[in-house]
Amino acid sequence: MSIKKTALIAIAALFSSAVAQADYTEAGVSVSGSNKALDMVYVKGGKYKRGCSATDNTCEDTEKPAHDVTLSDFYIGKYEVTNAQWKAVTGDNTAADNKPKTGMIWYDVVAFTCKLREKTGKKYRLATDAEFEYAARGGAQSKGYLYSGSNTVNDVAWTSANSGNGIKDVGGKNANELGIYDMSGNAYELTYDSWGLYSSDGAALTNPIDRPDLYSTKVRRGGSYSQPASKSRVSARERRSIKGKDASIGFRLALSVNDSDPAAQVNPCDIHEPLPWAGEIGFRDSRLITAADEVWADDSVGYMLVIKDNGTAAISGPSGSISGEWYTLNSFSLKIVSTGSQKTTTSYPYYMITPNLITLIGDKGIGEGPFGRFMRKKISEVSGAPTAPNITNPTPIEELVGANGNIDMANPLADGRDSRLIEGPDFAWVQDNVALNFGGTHRYRKDFDSESSMRFLVWDNPTGNGSSTLLATGPWFTVANTFLRVKDPNRATYDYLYAVSADGKNLYHISYQSYELGDFRMFAKIKASEVPQWKEPTSNTTYNQGASTYIPPVAAPSSSSKASSSSSMESASPVLSGVNLRIASGTVVEIYSINGNLMHTHSLANLPKGVYLVKVRFGSDIKILRVPVI
Repeated sequence: MSIKKTALIAIAALFSSAVAQADYTEAGVSVSGSNKALDMVYVKGGKYKRGCSATDNTCEDTEKPAHDVTLSDFYIGKYEVTNAQWKAVTGDNTAADNKPKTGMIWYDVVAFTCKLREKTGKKYRLATDAEFEYAARGGAQSKGYLYSGSNTVNDVAWTSANSGNGIKDVGGKNANELGIYDMSGNAYELTYDSWGLYSSDGAALTNPIDRPDLYSTKVRRGGSYSQPASKSRVSARERRSIKGKDASIGFRLALSVNDSDPAAQVNPCDIHEPLPWAGEIGFRDSRLITAADEVWADDSVGYMLVIKDNGTAAISGPSGSISGEWYTLNSFSLKIVSTGSQKTTTSYPYYMITPNLITLIGDKGIGEGPFGRFMRKKISEVSGAPTAPNITNPTPIEELVGANGNIDMANPLADGRDSRLIEGPDFAWVQDNVALNFGGTHRYRKDFDSESSMRFLVWDNPTGNGSSTLLATGPWFTVANTFLRVKDPNRATYDYLYAVSADGKNLYHISYQSYELGDFRMFAKIKASEVPQWKEPTSNTTYNQGASTYIPPVAAPSSSSKASSSSSMESASPVLSGVNLRIASGTVVEIYSINGNLMHTHSLANLPKGVYLVKVRFGSDIKILRVPVI
């Protein structure tokens, strides 16, 4: 190669590198007038200390222990994504102004990044938790400020003390060291990461994504106009239900300098909100079965569970180990019957979120059994996985189940009420996220003050003038001391799985409510007069995100690609005709893989063998089919 040609290549490479490592305005997103353009700021990677700053004496436990994180170069939005930018990308009929776009669930935000990719050809995405904090601190130019760009919060942040309880146009305060605005205050910002505590060993990390499972509570950052200054510190972090949304939560874009997705991230165009689905009628819910090289494992406490198709199971963890034969009732209660002469049955309420993610609790709750989210993992990825017993003469399933039996959950009897839930008018069931250091300022309360009425509320009172919101209220009943149903006066239904501790002082639930799908909550029974910063609700209307997603167990699909008659689709339109979908005018049909990935097709003919979820939407009516392709 000639010297001249080599020099030209070298010059071109230098020029390309210089362009790639500079701030830029996204030309593919056009906004009008004085609306802010989609500007991206280059952030040179490096190592920093994530978590509680040495000079910060107001840190919460969720910010500890501080640990070294090394990041690659990336870009991050100069501003929170605005209403005008959202409209330019999606075409939604929304305000076109410079206020942050809020009121979306996490899946809406991910869908936006997919549309932006399709529009620009660049691999835009949500920032990770680690990227957000690094950029908020000023990256390699950090001066160690408490807030993003200053030690004086009013210089850089809109908080509850100066906002007049209203969100502001982006860029109204000073920028930080990198020229980025509003990384403290104004709107909370969703990140890609699922919520979890930092590892207690404080080990150094490189390009981390905490808890990369998609379908779980998410991390939000930066504080907001409705929160005190302490929530706007650069290390402060809070949690948010993946389907939770309100006017104080927005987001900010990121992009890797090499225009590729980080190793642990999934292409946002492949992420879709998982559809509610039902187990099959019977005594062994096949969705729970683990392969020979698989285990259900929680992310933090150390419980693991194997469930074999030969009818054996084993569970291990801090409270000990149990092994034996298993069966399920009503597709929400796992039973393990121990081996030996003294057979003991232990119950585990469970909710299947996706084929690879469940929420599960022991029937006595924390301290006496497993709890929380369990992911399907390879045994090679964990240590100390339990081994299912070798049972040469298995018990016939009918004998194992005994007098118990499945209940018709499509029409359950409404006359049963578990007396353990009724705490009385002088007490309340409370989950205090503040005292528990769970992140955020929310607290949750359940009251069962009579046999015919209950209420479930969330309240937030960080500045003394917060509010209380009803999540569920109305007459209630229980099924098999495991399933709780509440019927709201406006005819909405709210469902939960629950367990009560042996001493009756703690209540645990797994939620079917749409905004906290599969979330695990734990309540302590305390005196009503001692409920911290309690605010009585001013409205008896329940939160509009809260309706149940529960689907009763259905018969196993037939060995064809037609819909099962028990799929609740008998009178719905469209219908499945062979492998093609016959679509009525005005009907939207979507086909998903069993783990929630949209297949972008209206035909089952060319899909690989397996089970698919078909979502049919006609107006506000939504029906779901489980359809096998063989």
